[in-house]
Amino acid sequence: MDLYEMELEEAKKRLQANGGNPDDFLFAMEIMPPDPDGGGMFTVRYAVTVTCKSNGKSLEAIGGIGLDWVGYFEEALNEGHFA
Repeated sequence: MDLYEMELEEAKKRLQANGGNPDDFLFAMEIMPPDPDGGGMFTVRYAVTVTCKSNGKSLEAIGGIGLDWVGYFEEALNEGHFA
């Protein structure tokens, strides 16, 4: 299981813990090109878009090693971003 899939499962668990249904959301991931300022290291980064199916509200975040899109998603969820 790759990093994104593990994070996706965690995001769905947090969504359920906050009373949401993962089936009510779309999760889309797109691989981004390597960071040119990465000092020659290849770092996997990806854009994550989470969209609430019922109202179309969405959130964009960047994921990858050292980036916590799941925490950002949970904060937005708790702050009523998708309501």
